[in-house]
Amino acid sequence: MSSTNSTTTTSGVAAPPITHGFVLTWGVQFVAYTLDIALWGIGFVMVLQYFRLYGRKDPGLFKIVVGILGVFSTLHAIFLAIMNYKDYVELFGNFEAQNVILHEANVMLVCVFIVSFTAQMFYASRIWVLTKRDWRFVMPVITLAVIQLAGGIGQTIMVAKVGFYSKLQRITAPVSSTQAGASLLCDIVITAILFFVLRNSRTGVRRTDSALDKMMVYALNRGVMTSLWATLHLIFFVSMPGTFVFMLFIVPSIHLYVISVCSMLISRESLKHDLHGTDGIIDSFPMLHAAHEHSQFVAANPAMSMAGDAGTEVHVSTSVLKWADARSVSGEDKSDPEA
Repeated sequence: MSSTNSTTTTSGVAAPPITHGFVLTWGVQFVAYTLDIALWGIGFVMVLQYFRLYGRKDPGLFKIVVGILGVFSTLHAIFLAIMNYKDYVELFGNFEAQNVILHEANVMLVCVFIVSFTAQMFYASRIWVLTKRDWRFVMPVITLAVIQLAGGIGQTIMVAKVGFYSKLQRITAPVSSTQAGASLLCDIVITAILFFVLRNSRTGVRRTDSALDKMMVYALNRGVMTSLWATLHLIFFVSMPGTFVFMLFIVPSIHLYVISVCSMLISRESLKHDLHGTDGIIDSFPMLHAAHEHSQFVAANPAMSMAGDAGTEVHVSTSVLKWADARSVSGEDKSDPEA
């Protein structure tokens, strides 16, 4: 079955037909939808789990971030479902009508860009904390995140103006490639900075280093998945014009960001367990004991203290705790042993 019919624009000029068959267009779109719904279910469960565990403990910023991720990823799934219903039920077999880009597709795209930007800015805020407000680490992330959001908004406007899938890649390729490239670089930079900072924060204290190792694994996992998806999206969008293969990667990618942020926040219980040990003793400031051990270790081994000037040194005794539990650092929950 081939969709080679042309579509007439409102001005009476025929739009070029989609030259590839059903499998590489709406067939691929259906596969992308299936993957998207599966990942949305996982992400939504993690959002609910976050609010169940930390809804009363965490600072407002964390709850706002997770709320934005949950709302816009759900809107994305809803509008994608509406788009698929129209394509496969109302318009099925009418290839001229299916060549028209539905408004739901634009809303879905905006949701992707908002969620990715929110997640990237969340990690920028964590890097800000871990590096003791060092702009040299934070600015590259913020710059790339803003570029990808601006590129995404520009892409959405262009898609609305183009109006036809058959013209999509040819006209929007420059701005779409800029957006995808900025998003890819931003995820790579976030991963590299987190890994660098956490690795250089190792102290020689077993419990602290165990928590740092876990955080490095989390950072690598989130970076590999989002970067891989962004890379494949960019490759297939540029190399296979006239097909929807790129949808396999840009459509479900929104939920990878939700899963990434929520898993990092939920994992704090596991990090606390590493820091407290297995003796069941939990105090309000789980890093104080580790910090005392670290001070003794440095006093006995001055050559092993962290190198760097005062502007770039990372104090793991506070940085890890701020990542793991910001309220404990600020002293908001000193009376709560679980905070």
